[in-house]
Amino acid sequence: MNNEFINIYTGFLKKILIPQRELKVVFDCSNGTAGLILKNLLKPEINPPTGGLKPIFLNEKPNGNFPAHGPNPLMSGALKQIQKSILKNKADFGAIFDADGDRVFFIDNLGRFVNPDIIARLLIWHLKPKKAIIDIRTGWQVRKPMPYDQQPTTSNQQLIISRVGHYFIKKMMRKVKADFGAEYSGHYYFRKFFYTDSGILAAIETINAISKLPYKFSDFIDLLPQYYRSGELNFKVRDKEKLIKFIEKKYKNNSAKISKLDGLTMEFKNYWFNLRPSNTEPLIRLNIEATSKKLLNQKIKEFKKLFIVQRVWF
Repeated sequence: MNNEFINIYTGFLKKILIPQRELKVVFDCSNGTAGLILKNLLKPEINPPTGGLKPIFLNEKPNGNFPAHGPNPLMSGALKQIQKSILKNKADFGAIFDADGDRVFFIDNLGRFVNPDIIARLLIWHLKPKKAIIDIRTGWQVRKPMPYDQQPTTSNQQLIISRVGHYFIKKMMRKVKADFGAEYSGHYYFRKFFYTDSGILAAIETINAISKLPYKFSDFIDLLPQYYRSGELNFKVRDKEKLIKFIEKKYKNNSAKISKLDGLTMEFKNYWFNLRPSNTEPLIRLNIEATSKKLLNQKIKEFKKLFIVQRVWF
């Protein structure tokens, strides 16, 4: 990568990186491109003395063989190294990037994986965008008001729900001139970054946000209401539209809030789900969130049984 362009990019990022207190952060660059930028940005001579930031780097050298772990942070075993490093070094948190650096996921100071909804909530509180875009899979951590004193949203802030995917998020960002966007897949979008996503910029703003907290990152997480997510469950199907119509009819009642923005979303008092057809594969994608682990497991089993009745291929 051309050093001139790296310097231009890190010069832009340097103006944004303004932590309010000293933080120790582990960066796992997954042997991708993020290491080239972060190593340059956080050199003492460029950002003395690293702006109150003590970085610890893992897998910062690009290597297409990905010797440490695969390029996708969500693959099995990919988080073990960064989790161990956070605990060993007593770091404040960690950030792990995918190979091209457009996605980022976070680990708290206790070594726990942080749900992307929590990061979206934290960044909305920190950035205070007038308009923020979220995708249809974004859960109650973002969409419900918070019962504690750090309210990320105010009455003059607007959350706008988009279909899932880069194309739809970016298009909506530009259309409404949104300041910030978050996708459940670990993509974060910024108006100041040409309405596009950047894992590195998201990590920098997360550093700024956590540095403003009067307590540890884990405390921030534990103060939030607890919701339970299924993750995205994929099922092979014969007829996606037929299945969606069947599910809507099965669950429709007076209390259901229904959206057909992207597949079928139905929201109830204690849980909600989104059933979304893949545009490229014979798959239906299911996301469920519930107020208890027991209810979540019950709903997952319930849906699987219904899919079998409808002759879904597993």
